Amino acid sequence: MYKKILMLLVCVVASSSLCAKYITNLGTQGVEITKYFVHSSGAVSLYISGTVDNLDQCTSTFRVYIPHDLPGKNLMVSTALAAFSSGKKVGFHGSGCSTTAFWGGTVDVPIVNNMWVVK
Repeated sequence: MYKKILMLLVCVVASSSLCAKYITNLGTQGVEITKYFVHSSGAVSLYISGTVDNLDQCTSTFRVYIPHDLPGKNLMVSTALAAFSSGKKVGFHGSGCSTTAFWGGTVDVPIVNNMWVVK
């Protein structure tokens, strides 16, 4: 099962946009998901703890955002919840920053478009 998920994530990373950037470096130990929030739109905000690369210059990196219409979102959310429940760390690749009206619309955070679990 894990090999299938890993292969799917590799395929998603390989087909991602050229303007996308690593939020956590692929060679690092990842970050911890400390909280998660499911928005009414179906989007998910993940609160994280650990070192991130803020290559898109988002105003904050304590949280990342998985859009409701992102292809593969359901698998990413399942992976995030499994990592959260088991205490595993995760890594992210993203593209751009997003503000969320629920949070006041003033702080932009990285948008996740790929995700992996670190053992």
